[in-house]
Amino acid sequence: MVRISVLRPLPLCAALACTAMAHAQTADSKADTSLSTVVVTASGTAVDIKEAPASISVITREDIERKPVTSIGELLSTIPGVTGGLSGTGAQSKIKLRGLPEKYTLILVDGKRQGNSAGINYRDDLGSQDLDWISPEMIERIEVVRGPMSSLYGSDAMGGVINIITRKIGKRWSGSTTLNYSKPSDGDRGDTRQLGFNISGPLSDKFGLRLGGNYTDRAADEGTGGFPGTYQSTAGSRKQNLNALLNWQLTPDQVIGIEAAQGIQRATGSDRLVNGRPVVSQWGLSKLEQTKFGLSHDGRWGDMTSKLNLVHNKYEDKGDTIGNNSKETTLDGRIDKPLKLWGLDQAMTLGMQWRRESLDNRDTIGLAPIDYAGRPVSGSGLSATTWALFGEDQIFLRENLALTLGLRMDHHQKYGNNWSPRAYLVYHPASEWTVRGGVSRGFRAPNLKENSASAATQSGGNGCRSLAGMGWTSTSVNADGTRGCYMAGNPDLQPETSTNFELGTSWDRNGWALGATYFHTNFKNKIDYQPLGFYNGFWWTRMANAQRARTRGLEGFVNVPLAKGLTWNTNITKMFESKNLSTGASLLAVPELSIYSSLQWQIRQGWSAMFSARHVGKEVVTTGTATTFAKAYTTFDVSMNYNVTDSMTLRAGIINLTDKETRTIGANYDNGGRTYFVGMTARF
Repeated sequence: MVRISVLRPLPLCAALACTAMAHAQTADSKADTSLSTVVVTASGTAVDIKEAPASISVITREDIERKPVTSIGELLSTIPGVTGGLSGTGAQSKIKLRGLPEKYTLILVDGKRQGNSAGINYRDDLGSQDLDWISPEMIERIEVVRGPMSSLYGSDAMGGVINIITRKIGKRWSGSTTLNYSKPSDGDRGDTRQLGFNISGPLSDKFGLRLGGNYTDRAADEGTGGFPGTYQSTAGSRKQNLNALLNWQLTPDQVIGIEAAQGIQRATGSDRLVNGRPVVSQWGLSKLEQTKFGLSHDGRWGDMTSKLNLVHNKYEDKGDTIGNNSKETTLDGRIDKPLKLWGLDQAMTLGMQWRRESLDNRDTIGLAPIDYAGRPVSGSGLSATTWALFGEDQIFLRENLALTLGLRMDHHQKYGNNWSPRAYLVYHPASEWTVRGGVSRGFRAPNLKENSASAATQSGGNGCRSLAGMGWTSTSVNADGTRGCYMAGNPDLQPETSTNFELGTSWDRNGWALGATYFHTNFKNKIDYQPLGFYNGFWWTRMANAQRARTRGLEGFVNVPLAKGLTWNTNITKMFESKNLSTGASLLAVPELSIYSSLQWQIRQGWSAMFSARHVGKEVVTTGTATTFAKAYTTFDVSMNYNVTDSMTLRAGIINLTDKETRTIGANYDNGGRTYFVGMTARF
């Protein structure tokens, strides 16, 4: 007789207990299935990962402790459907879900919006992704949902969601601190030093406190070994943050949380010049500061639970253009309740969200003397308000079949109402098999710069080449004597929309596991710069809904228990298509094939080793109007962890064992070369 698994939502208390045990298994990448992994990002309720109505993977605490985590992007790049995280700076440092740029990915911390610092930069794409504002020592796990989640999370979740879940406040005082040191084999490259800590415990029977912080310093490269024909190499960076959380247990079923955090990220470089050019090319703002305040309430009302969050995030340029800043204040709430309707068990979620965002950027907003319509431009600030209502229902049609239906309505003060539905099925034909698939609609409202004609970036030439057919040349002069053109926003834009389909199946038994998921996304109204022409004495391009696009691909994984204590796990992402259907051009630069494979060996109790390989396939490299291809390459890492005692762990290893450098294969990013590392974690 075949045993069929039963699909049911988890009660809140059970979910929290299982979450604390989440050292168990990562989705798509761990072989031990003896314990459940509970996820909270893919649906309105906490569910076992096998029942989650989405493609989801988990990075565990064990994964975080294996190597130095100087950027969370490095961790995320090891799971299927995820590319990027390959470089310390530049576009390839950023995580892309299923081939979509970072602006389509929503970043959460404990389910709360992280905000976005991109608009403070001269161009949005020139800044770092907002992943590293929290100490790795504070992270319990990271859940990554691939595919549109607009039905639950709205505009920014068109490509997926990254939810960083922090460690809970302990019932007794305890903590940990980690020290890591990394040294490249190339003496011209900078060393990296990192210190992180997390401590928590009760102040009384009603109050609990958690403190966490991190300091990471990556020294700038000092040599001239940059890309062929240049003198530039990787800039340094310095990241520091501090986070405090105070919980007040009003009653056994009511908790109030008060959170405050501050972080600073600096781009550091060398003052040396070679032939009048800097040796080190700085990436991002020279000094960016984040400030965060949060207030939350978690409640239980019989079999119903509630959550209310008020979060304010502010990012401010403290270096180049002091005062440029972005602010985001979000109030969201939800209730979750199991119920029975029409004879079917169901899990219902209802929620709301209100969000106010503002941007002040004197580098781009109000910079042009006039806009393209000839109207005078003044001021450097923009703002917008949105609100939303959403609901989701998991309907358990049979013991082995669940249907999830979701719908969200977002109201934007400029774009009106946008509706985001989704439907998703999870089916277990046998206890070892899972079949899942669904269809969902995603949308992304134009951001504050994109929808304003007064937000204009000045280009020296590369951004103007689409104007060549209208008579523009590199010697063309504007009315104010400048050359180049202005690249402006457009108040007449419409939101981008997408329709996503996915279908996958997986099998696991006694540590063996394999699976594959096909995904297909069609875009409408894709926003990009289009040539406008010569207006009112100036050359202009502007944002327009001029394009359709399509991405298609396959994610797969295989986990094999080779012997007792020895497992082999492999994740594969194959992009079949990432294409702009309007122009025929490649939509963006992502590898055609990405493979991450690891061999994990539990040598004996408290002593483990891992050997891993990463293959990055051929990918498009665009510079100006020229398009070339970077060659495929493979790198290897080796690491070892040893528990000296229950309270101390030592680690050591080599990243990029064979010293494969992307600068020699035609890529436009630097992966850093061979690097040795040592580290220690002390628990108390």
